[in-house]
Amino acid sequence: MNFNGYLIRFPKSNKYFPHKLIAIDSYKCTPLQRTEIKAYRDSNNFLHRTTSPNYKTKIEFTTVDNLNLNDMRSVRSVLNSSWDNSQQRKIRIEYWDDELLAYRIMTAYMPDITYTVKTISSQNIRYNAVTFTFIEY
Repeated sequence: MNFNGYLIRFPKSNKYFPHKLIAIDSYKCTPLQRTEIKAYRDSNNFLHRTTSPNYKTKIEFTTVDNLNLNDMRSVRSVLNSSWDNSQQRKIRIEYWDDELLAYRIMTAYMPDITYTVKTISSQNIRYNAVTFTFIEY
């Protein structure tokens, strides 16, 4: 599959995470992570592994610094319209998989986010960079 110019799209809403708000050098995708069901070393110190056939992906990135209130509204609008389960922050994500060099869809959850206010005025809020993480179920 060809690269279509985006890193993250949410199939439910067909919206993209706004690229202009991602600090692009912070974007990290760890695709197809292996999970060991069982691993041990025998008496000859040889490693024996039983690896799950279900691989998991983690995506993490930071926004640009100095987001304003409208930027944050844009981000929240995309996310809030894309939840499969808002209480669990469960969401489907189509992302560029750098290991397969193709788009894949995963069901993920988003851990809690810490928002740090940089400045406030009578009509606006400016935020420090915000970190978003998506971890596949």
